[in-house]
Amino acid sequence: MTKATVYDDSELLNYAVQTGIISLDTMLNDMAIMERKEILAQHVYSITTTTDKSGKEIFSTYLPNPDGTRLFRRRNSLEELENVIVDFYKALQEEIYIENVFYEWIDRKLDFGEIQKASYDRYVNDYKRFFHYTNIPISKKKFKNINEDDLEIFIKTTIRDLGLTRKAYAGLRTLIRGIFKYGKKKKYTSISITEFFGDLELPNNLFKRRIVDKQKEVFMENEIPLVINYLKRNPDIYNLGILLAFQTGLRVGELSTLKAGDFSGRIIKIRRTEDKYRDENDKWVVAVKEHAKTDAGNRDLIIPTTATETINQILALNHNGTYLFERNGKRIRGNTFNKRLSQICKKLNIPHRTMHKIRKTYGTTLIDSNVDEGFITEQMGHSDISTTKKLYYFSNKTTKNKEKQIENAISF
Repeated sequence: MTKATVYDDSELLNYAVQTGIISLDTMLNDMAIMERKEILAQHVYSITTTTDKSGKEIFSTYLPNPDGTRLFRRRNSLEELENVIVDFYKALQEEIYIENVFYEWIDRKLDFGEIQKASYDRYVNDYKRFFHYTNIPISKKKFKNINEDDLEIFIKTTIRDLGLTRKAYAGLRTLIRGIFKYGKKKKYTSISITEFFGDLELPNNLFKRRIVDKQKEVFMENEIPLVINYLKRNPDIYNLGILLAFQTGLRVGELSTLKAGDFSGRIIKIRRTEDKYRDENDKWVVAVKEHAKTDAGNRDLIIPTTATETINQILALNHNGTYLFERNGKRIRGNTFNKRLSQICKKLNIPHRTMHKIRKTYGTTLIDSNVDEGFITEQMGHSDISTTKKLYYFSNKTTKNKEKQIENAISF
């Protein structure tokens, strides 16, 4: 039995044209008509009709100006006006660069509520970091002329020149994927970014290796009682907040936005977090967002009896406030807890750590205590235990304890 020959699309198309099955002129004309329809479909302003003094119908519309204003255009026929619209957008595409597509993409995401202002600011900062650090050719090239080789060179050059780790590269990858997926949808490019990344090979030795000092990722087992005792001996509103973080593993943004009504017995309902972003005047704004950091972050947190005692102490200090943590009628921000924790570490002569390290200590303690994995993910507000184990678990046993464990394990 003869095996059938398999042809790709380009071979079949060439055959059809050469044999006259398809007329090349007809095909090009159909493509031009399709392109015209697609451009007109993307035109955001309506076309209106009016009548001049002679009773003749006039067609008019607006065109978007790059500076945010509108350009008024009118013609004597619908076809003439559509020609103006099509020519305008074609000319506009000729002057589109990667920065134009980037801002068009994230502005749209922000307008539709797909991202919050804090995420918008992070994308902008990442864009400036990756695309403004030097006179890179990809930013100077018209977007439609950027090819896959340009992208690969840009990615590898950026990784090398900025000394990116795999984790840092993920931010660059997110931007490129978003920019080019949006650009392809808008017909600014023909590059399939999904296929590009599927074919892209980035060896491990291309990335910078970050050596993590694990002893600074969590509080060590001999440091925890030092800090806890200090917090309990000095129970002001700030120290009690830090103590509650040790007892609950709360994110600092969740901690700083708690209200008395969030507590019920031994449950804390986590439904809020702190949001930091720049306003239209480029000034930092710190606000309360009525939603946790992630969907999994909206959770009912089970707390130990020690935490209920701490909460009662906090309420005794601030029983009339809107938020659990207030000073002079103003909510205490998350960064204030970080500053206080830094001072405590200095007083106790232990390495500086942030509030997030307390959260990692909490996750590590739950894992070491053999708490059910499904329950751990609920407590941490994670969607999967692998996140907790990969990013939040660091052995915090002392060297002496580890030596003892090795001695007991290796007896031969």
